[in-house]
Amino acid sequence: RLAKLEEETKRRLEKLRAEKGGASSSAMAPAPAPAPTAETLELSGSSLQAAARQQELKESLAKRKRARELAVPTNDNQVKLKLREAGEPICLFGEGAPERRERLRETMTQHIDLDAPTIELRGAQTLDQLRPKAAMLTHDAAAVAPVEDRQKHEFYTEGSAELRAARVWILGDSVRRAAARLADERARVRAHCADVTAVEAEAGAMSAELSRVENQMSNFGDERPVSYCAFSPGSTLLATGSWSSIVKLWSIPDCRAVASLRGHTERITGLAWHPQATLGQSPTSLNLVSASCDETAKLWPLEGGKPVGQLKGHAARLSRVAFHPSGRYIGTASFDTTWRLWDAETCAELLLQEGHTRPLYGIAFHPDGALVATAGLDALVRLWDLRTGKSIQLFQGHVKQVLGLDFSPTGTQLASGSDDHTVRIWDLRKKKAAYTIPAHSSLISHVRFAPGHGRFLLSTSYDNKAKLWSARDFQLIKVMEGHEGRVMCGDASDDGKYFATAAMDHTWKLWAAS
Repeated sequence: RLAKLEEETKRRLEKLRAEKGGASSSAMAPAPAPAPTAETLELSGSSLQAAARQQELKESLAKRKRARELAVPTNDNQVKLKLREAGEPICLFGEGAPERRERLRETMTQHIDLDAPTIELRGAQTLDQLRPKAAMLTHDAAAVAPVEDRQKHEFYTEGSAELRAARVWILGDSVRRAAARLADERARVRAHCADVTAVEAEAGAMSAELSRVENQMSNFGDERPVSYCAFSPGSTLLATGSWSSIVKLWSIPDCRAVASLRGHTERITGLAWHPQATLGQSPTSLNLVSASCDETAKLWPLEGGKPVGQLKGHAARLSRVAFHPSGRYIGTASFDTTWRLWDAETCAELLLQEGHTRPLYGIAFHPDGALVATAGLDALVRLWDLRTGKSIQLFQGHVKQVLGLDFSPTGTQLASGSDDHTVRIWDLRKKKAAYTIPAHSSLISHVRFAPGHGRFLLSTSYDNKAKLWSARDFQLIKVMEGHEGRVMCGDASDDGKYFATAAMDHTWKLWAAS
């Protein structure tokens, strides 16, 4: 490389010397040209080395940028096939599927041609589209369609009979829920139009009450950071999960420890209550589900202390878990870049859905039960239709990973919290961001609409604070300060009177209007 740079430099200097000689010969009073010196004609060895290092650094940065845009297969079998094609071992000792995928990305980066044109595609199968040699999976390379044809047509994979039955049931259930939601919305609008003054006074009273929220009790949750908290339906219990792999139940409002649920072997990353837990659900049946870094989700009763079921199938740690509004199905998001739908009664996996290129961190079900939203470290929010299995909307706007998701109870808005320190409110009808809130000065770990009416939004952040926002114009109502560590999660009770926050300072706090 140094030799090439020296030759290029000499060639340019000779060209400049020739041009200068021609100009001097055409002058009326030519003056003798000064003798060339080494300082003006040749670069020093150190300068050539610096130029070579700069060029190498530019190529390295270009390769890194191109590597971030590479679409690497998410299917582990395809990852192994690509490694084999590249002459790399398909598996190393102690290597899991996520590590193997990153090794493939590094291998692909080493063979990047910076002069080749780039095609910006997304999805788990993008690499196969760019390289038809992946048809070796079917042992029939001649049957592979051209890249242009494959990009124009959607493809479907055959589902099980159980999945088809679940889709049909969700269709009927979502229609009923949507009809009831719209009827409530019409009644609310009529009441608003009939007495605007009363509605405005009620909104003002709610904001005044929320502005008086103070810390009522601080509780030592565990010997390790408390990573999650969730109120039960009816708000008589609060569940907390910690990095010690223990799930604890606390009574509200006296904050007395009721039970400790042990079964996981790694950190707790998510909790979700059955919609009828503590209300009509039997205390010996499924009431609570927990997600963990041990790649499993466990189903817990209120009595007995032992799980009544387990959801196992993900290839990497789980990040979040959520109940379908009906309570019949459970959704899990994982770092294996997939989300899955499970039957809560049989613990059978109904759906494995790809679509993200990076680990997933958030999952939330629409109040009607027809839609589910997912988000992750690829900074994208995807909206899926459970009735058809299609990705019907892609929300782009965050510039860093998305860690929190929640639907408004009105069914028209979706809130997302990101590492870019903002909360975005997505309008599902206009299919775009309605508000962008510069909410915190650090990573936003969780967002939560007020259950039932959705008149306010709770956000928690690694800046040790939790904040309440008005859902009418998303103006700040209250800043809740008191934690000495990063706030990992927050939740609001069904009646909106209590708030809970969990943090890395090993405590969880109960908040209420003073």
